[in-house]
Amino acid sequence: MKNEMKIGHREALTLLVTLMSGQVFLSMPRNMALLGDTAGWMIVLLAGIFSLIGYYFLATLLEKYPDQDILQISQFICGKFLGTIIGTVFFLFFLTISSLMLRQFAESFIISILPNTPISVISLFFLFLLIYGTLQGIETLTRVAWFFGPYLLLAFIITIGFSMPYADLELLLPILGKGPLPILKHSALHTSLFSNIILLGIIAPKIREQTKTFRTGLYSLILAIVINTVVTAAVLITFNYTSTSKLVFPIFQLTRLITLGEFIQRVEAIFVFLWFFTAAILMGGMFYGTIISFSHSFGLSNYRPLVFAMAVLIFCISLIPNSMTETVNLDAFIISKYYPLISFGIPLLLWIASRFKKKGDNSNG
Repeated sequence: MKNEMKIGHREALTLLVTLMSGQVFLSMPRNMALLGDTAGWMIVLLAGIFSLIGYYFLATLLEKYPDQDILQISQFICGKFLGTIIGTVFFLFFLTISSLMLRQFAESFIISILPNTPISVISLFFLFLLIYGTLQGIETLTRVAWFFGPYLLLAFIITIGFSMPYADLELLLPILGKGPLPILKHSALHTSLFSNIILLGIIAPKIREQTKTFRTGLYSLILAIVINTVVTAAVLITFNYTSTSKLVFPIFQLTRLITLGEFIQRVEAIFVFLWFFTAAILMGGMFYGTIISFSHSFGLSNYRPLVFAMAVLIFCISLIPNSMTETVNLDAFIISKYYPLISFGIPLLLWIASRFKKKGDNSNG
């Protein structure tokens, strides 16, 4: 790991935005419609605002302890024993997300374009990319994200722009959906939408310009909030919340609306191509977090021997849910409720503990 090259803050920003925005290709807009009716977009927006508050504690820790990741910081503040426990929690967090994302993206390609392909074939193809990318190091993954990032942003803009002729702003009424209290409740519970920002705590020491670490995380979080909110709102004003709650992949249905005269139609195949690379980047980042959190927690100096074994573990876990519906319910409505406790709760506790620990104290107690 010591031989890995540094990464630029722009590449890191693009990676983080992709990690927090890639979920719009799945059932996230549908889930928000189920939770908030016409105010589904507002849940996303408020969840993002709550996430900005939680991000402050992570950013403060990274600024106070430069050249250390969140795992090293936890061992420095809490000692080796508690630090190992915290690292194990992060490992389980990344492992769970990686497995559920693998299953959801594999199922999404089967439902959308490859109905006769076994899920194991698609999953293994994704795993091959994850293994290769992780062995190459985080720099390769961030460069791929930086290369495809502008195209992904352009795809979002085109999709939303061409869906506007079918949009009706009155479909967002009543503006508060089920009411202010349910909106606040679901927003607080679904800060998990932006929990992937915790990967910044893993890759922060590798950012070339350490002074820009805080801005990298802040700008990536703001961009992700805008993208997720705008896409969710666009889906709601195009299909209405009742229809959206019945669509498995609403963003895919938006792309099918794109037409330009009689010459340009059925362009969703182009967007599936970008969809694929978004999935690869998102899962690549989570897979990297899984490997690094495990190796750091148990004092392994080289993470590469773990890559193949961890890929097999993720593949096996991804096949545990019986169906796509069960996978979505596990991810969106059950397990994800605990994600904020890890992404934002642990940095908060470490921040509190750091207030009582002198920066120059190197003891393990």
